Amino acid sequence: MTPNYADQTKPPKKINFFNRISKKNKIKLFFAGLLIAIIAIFLIALSFWEFPLTSPIASNSLFEFINIEEILKKNEASNKIVYGFLPYWNIEQVTIQPELTHLSYFGLNISEDGTILTTNEDGTLHPGYARLQSEKLLELAQEMNRDNNQFEITLVQFESKKIEQIVNNPEAHQNLITALDSLLLAYPISGINIDIEYNGSASEELRNNFALLIETIRQHLNNKFGNVQLSVDVYASASNNRQIWDIPRISRSVDYIIVMAYDFHRRSSPQAGPVAPLFSSNDSWSDDIHKNLREFLRYVPKEKILLGIPFYGYEWRVDSWSPYANTYPNSGVTASYQRVKKLLENQNLQIETGWDKKALCPYIIYVKDDHINVIYYENPISIEYKLEYVKQLDLAGITIWALGYEGQDRDLWDVVSKL
Repeated sequence: MTPNYADQTKPPKKINFFNRISKKNKIKLFFAGLLIAIIAIFLIALSFWEFPLTSPIASNSLFEFINIEEILKKNEASNKIVYGFLPYWNIEQVTIQPELTHLSYFGLNISEDGTILTTNEDGTLHPGYARLQSEKLLELAQEMNRDNNQFEITLVQFESKKIEQIVNNPEAHQNLITALDSLLLAYPISGINIDIEYNGSASEELRNNFALLIETIRQHLNNKFGNVQLSVDVYASASNNRQIWDIPRISRSVDYIIVMAYDFHRRSSPQAGPVAPLFSSNDSWSDDIHKNLREFLRYVPKEKILLGIPFYGYEWRVDSWSPYANTYPNSGVTASYQRVKKLLENQNLQIETGWDKKALCPYIIYVKDDHINVIYYENPISIEYKLEYVKQLDLAGITIWALGYEGQDRDLWDVVSKL
């Protein structure tokens, strides 16, 4: 029989399940709810949080809340790329080290019509083309191939007017494709590296046509050769995506974006300073590797980024005994790691060694012939910081400019072996 609630003066009593729970269970529910609320707040904050790229040695690094053990296991399981540029002027000085996975010969110049430059204006062979045919280079290429590593060729052009002629001319694109075919059929090449460095503001047309050139090369390599890698070198400052490189578009067509994270101070710099600073100094310089890598990771998958590191520094004649002293015009020269080691071993020189805490790299100040000189360079400690940085970001690996600058010592390579 169905009860007639209309006859009752009060509605049926609702059961309060919370009241039926024991005091002990109420406490458990309270803390469970509190934990869920904290997790929810954390996840909401996490979705808006931009993880900073912090110093690999900072004790309060925000990377530390990530499961570091998983990162280390992943790094142990995966082989990082160690890509070395071999300039033609260093062929006789280089020794292939076991850590090297990619060797790229630097390089062949691209003419304004897209062909490979073989001769200079005076009729002599261009040194890049001449050394390509040397027995020494062939031996190095065969050595890399025997170890199932990569031997690549770097194609170069640094003159802005010639770059415009190459990039904006579809016929030059086809000439370059033909030249690539000839190279790939004649030499044991497994990769092509494009080093086209345009100075100044690039028009939208130039940016678009450069990306089109890279896409054309990629498609041709896939169709005709299948397994030839393609990489493009870019300035660290290209992270702002306003130069000739349309980074998001180009990254879809290449195997690797090589970030040339050096020359933050150059031979021509009016003030001495670090060549490849991990971090900036508000008082002396404002740009650094950290700042630019943050931006690159917005556009490029981390597994496509190779961080360029220098095996060299710069030396300047300066006007005072300070690591940030003003430089004399036209006094800047390249200082290889090998040269710096010889200077440090010279007992007849007045030398002061120093460490830049912001840049995380060393410098020396010395006097010779009554002139004060400053050298910023890289040593095993500074290289190790950069390698730790690469591992924490889980990038594809590193590139080295340039093989031969380290001399015959294993100092730098022993550090690279830890990557």
